[in-house]
Amino acid sequence: MMARIQSGKMTPDKTGKRSKPAVSDSGKSASAFSVEYLLFFRAVADNLSFTKAARELNIDQSWLSHKIRQFEEMLGITLFIRNTRHVELTAAGRVLLEPVQRLSTLVEETRAVTDALCESKEGVLRVGCLPFSFPDPLRTRLMDEFIERHENIRLQVTSGPTPMLLEQLRLAKIDLAFVSAPFDETDLDLLLLRENEFCFLIPKDHILASKQMIEEQDVAGMKLVIPSPNYHPAAFDLYYRPLANAGAIVEPIPEFQSAATYAQDRLQPVVCTRNAAERYNNQNFVRRPVSFLPPCRKYLARLKERQTPSQILLWEMAESSLEMARKVAA
Repeated sequence: MMARIQSGKMTPDKTGKRSKPAVSDSGKSASAFSVEYLLFFRAVADNLSFTKAARELNIDQSWLSHKIRQFEEMLGITLFIRNTRHVELTAAGRVLLEPVQRLSTLVEETRAVTDALCESKEGVLRVGCLPFSFPDPLRTRLMDEFIERHENIRLQVTSGPTPMLLEQLRLAKIDLAFVSAPFDETDLDLLLLRENEFCFLIPKDHILASKQMIEEQDVAGMKLVIPSPNYHPAAFDLYYRPLANAGAIVEPIPEFQSAATYAQDRLQPVVCTRNAAERYNNQNFVRRPVSFLPPCRKYLARLKERQTPSQILLWEMAESSLEMARKVAA
């Protein structure tokens, strides 16, 4: 029995003798085929229909059938059982399908990256931002300065929660994302933009308004408005679940709603970041820090292995801005 062919070289069989590479009737080595054949094979295997596969690939059905037969002839293997009623994979076809599907995923990712590079060359930067983060002074300053410096580059802004933005980043649908911890940092480059402490926004006539610092025991039995856990489950567990564990009666608000709006409408304490509370200047409310919640970390994120010229420009601007802020603080 012949050993597996590698790059068309002669390899030893089980007897130790040198064997020639397998060659099809067309004179081509069985290993010398293009990725195109594998993608055609996968489309037919996934659909078990030449008609549906051709429609998916946007090519002529007869051409697809010709390419599959050509592929089978190159391999010297039958990949599909065809009859008038259905298409079925052979045993050999089933063995080939798994590695081909993995390859197809890589090809799709590669196409997404090349599309992103082409868009960047054409002057497009796709940025993901958190809802209601537009008043964030650093984010606003970065994007305004970028637009001013690079008038030839058009910003496309996508809004959504951190999990959605990171998914789009990994799928190459956006180039950069302003996100909030916690999240899986695997395969990401991160710039820590700021740490934002949590506080309570409290009506002046509420019992908690007399406190200078909100401690864990102070919230037991208190009704508190907090963001919905569906918005960012990991963040909810880190920042807000401790309130319920301390005995607070928490009321999750719908996604993408402003904490300050609920503070005014409900006239009850609302948990929010200090940055958000400082933007809400209302003489009927006071801000109080919280002792037992960790600070909320905001990042600018990109994929380590996926960079575009316009993306690098904004990234370097953010690095420069942070370095300047550190020097001023020092």
